Amino acid sequence: MSPTRLRQAVGNWRHWWDLAEVAFAGWLLVVLLGGPDNVGRLTGLGAITPVFELAANWGFQAALASVFVGFALLHLRQESDLAD
Repeated sequence: MSPTRLRQAVGNWRHWWDLAEVAFAGWLLVVLLGGPDNVGRLTGLGAITPVFELAANWGFQAALASVFVGFALLHLRQESDLAD
């Protein structure tokens, strides 16, 4: 991947917003189902309980951080559009 394409992919506010949605949905699902251990028992996927623990512990923070980065990039884009 060329540096320009990478910069466009990482610098697009929509990608950060999508990441925030996925992180928040994962966190909310684990929390509503009763925590990582309960999700492992309900789904029969006890082997991937560490993934559920990661979603429960860091999903909300990752969603907030992604939202802030996305809004910052959106602001920069709007400012550059106004300057043009």
